[in-house]
Amino acid sequence: MLFYGALIISLVSFSEAKIRPNNEIKVINGNDAQKGQFPWQVELMLETTDNNRIFCSGAIISHVWVLTSASCIQNANSISVSYGSNNSSDATTIESKSHIIYKNFNNDTLQNDIGLVELKSHIIFDETTQAISLSEDVVGDGVNVTIAGWGHSKNDSDKNNNRTEILQYVNISTIKNSECAEVFGRDVVTSTVLCTHNSSLVQGPCINDGGAPLIMNAATDPQHVGIFSFMGENGCEKNYPAAYTRTASYLDWIKNNTDV
Repeated sequence: MLFYGALIISLVSFSEAKIRPNNEIKVINGNDAQKGQFPWQVELMLETTDNNRIFCSGAIISHVWVLTSASCIQNANSISVSYGSNNSSDATTIESKSHIIYKNFNNDTLQNDIGLVELKSHIIFDETTQAISLSEDVVGDGVNVTIAGWGHSKNDSDKNNNRTEILQYVNISTIKNSECAEVFGRDVVTSTVLCTHNSSLVQGPCINDGGAPLIMNAATDPQHVGIFSFMGENGCEKNYPAAYTRTASYLDWIKNNTDV
């Protein structure tokens, strides 16, 4: 998954667990997604204002809107959205019309890390392309969730050409915010942040997975519960928690700015 531009924040007293933002982060120890398994998943390719090319993820929430992270799209000059396939080389691509970043997004603490991409034309839904429902519930700890992305499968390099071609996913559990705050700090892990972690196995998002949707009940009644935001700066294989923006905390903002 995606981390780009290496915005690294030094958190005093949290020596190793500094933040690495999501637009640089692939899924570690993941499984190959099957055709149509995650029909809402999209890959974003951005040309930035400083002429860089970066990749991240997002989720289809209507025929013309994609939900992602603010840190992914904040410096975008143009955005291409690929959808409709678990294989990135076979996907359909559409250009963006505009994008919106939450007005109180904090680039230092990554608070309010949420953004929207409006498409130039409508996506046609079929068995491989669908919108994801947005959860109204605040997810607690110990809940089984799923994260997927085309980012790196190991902490090998920040180069975009090391992304995986086949969409990867893992099932993982949420943890208590207090536990996550012990790693990243209470000023970062607030009530609008959700964290996941597997203490016995390194699993989760990595480079080029930023903005990826965190899904509850992915196989039965899929609900979008979080947007991948950041991980520890020392890499995805250090087995620190991964942090997400809570979807339910921003439902009114999403609805006020889209046709959802």
